[in-house]
Amino acid sequence: MENIQLLVDSFWPMFKAGLLISVPLMLVSFVVGLVLAFVLALMRMSPVWPVKWLARMYISIFRGTPLIA
Repeated sequence: MENIQLLVDSFWPMFKAGLLISVPLMLVSFVVGLVLAFVLALMRMSPVWPVKWLARMYISIFRGTPLIA
């Protein structure tokens, strides 16, 4: 029974520290990704050919990255 209490007592500080780092990082990543996706979507719908081409190349590179890695 003491081992379980020791495990619980040592687990909570590590879990709390992980949450304090992971949750803000997740929120910032979500906001940055959402803004970037919105900007790229607008660029893809642009009537200006170089802007549309730049967005297509950026998307193509990042879609192909898992194949390279």
